[in-house]
Amino acid sequence: MSVLEKFGVEIFTQETIHHRISADKPFRPDNPAFLFIKSGTIKLRQHLSDLELTANTFIVTDPQTVYELISISDDFQSRMVSYKREFISALSLKFNRLITYRYFRQQMNVGVPFSQDDLDVVWKSVNFLKYILDSETEMTYKKEIVEHLFSVFCYQMAGIISKEDTSAMNQMSRQEEIVFLFLSDLSNHHLNNRNVEFYAERQSMTTRHLSSVVKAVTGKTASEIIASIVVNEAKVYLNSSKMPVSEISVVLGFSDQYSFSHFFKKHLGISPSQYRQQYQ
Repeated sequence: MSVLEKFGVEIFTQETIHHRISADKPFRPDNPAFLFIKSGTIKLRQHLSDLELTANTFIVTDPQTVYELISISDDFQSRMVSYKREFISALSLKFNRLITYRYFRQQMNVGVPFSQDDLDVVWKSVNFLKYILDSETEMTYKKEIVEHLFSVFCYQMAGIISKEDTSAMNQMSRQEEIVFLFLSDLSNHHLNNRNVEFYAERQSMTTRHLSSVVKAVTGKTASEIIASIVVNEAKVYLNSSKMPVSEISVVLGFSDQYSFSHFFKKHLGISPSQYRQQYQ
């Protein structure tokens, strides 16, 4: 049984982070995680844009997002705290709204900044939690210790996020709120609905208005965002599974393999089979 399965949380360093981040192909994390950068840089491609993380920043990665590693600098130092959703829910932590808001903001911007003092404190907390998780010493209440240390870490993060956002969480503009709801709906329905009209109707607005707002906030049209998410999902299936293209077509909600292949080639310039051959 893995550490994550046993305790609900696992910590990776820059030496072991490749166990969570694929270096040569798009990937979707199995579980959410906090990724901290102490030094150096890492550049990731996500659904809406390229995201470059530098020293004293962090992001919250999410299983609903497909990422692609572009580059890592030689002086890269990091910690990744991966956790199961049910574990964090069981702890009854009261900062989900903050994390959700910050996740939305990260779709448009770079990583969340740390002050040096905040990073030093969190870094020590994470390292101590890792020490307990990795320890082979018999501990009667090890599970409870892990839960409490993880709770401390989470509240530290909630405080940092809250301080960084100040009162912005309650000042989300109407346009940002529309995009936030669009992205939330898209994460839940993109396998079954690729029409902008569907997402506009869910917010009781015209397709033209939704597209205009999404373009103004993200720099991309709603159709472009929908297409990029579906294409990234397809990439993950093609490079990480042995499913036939016909089955992938069904999973992604296409009527047949021809429709899927046409869609994929339209947006990527090559067929699904040609893309898959790159990873064989």
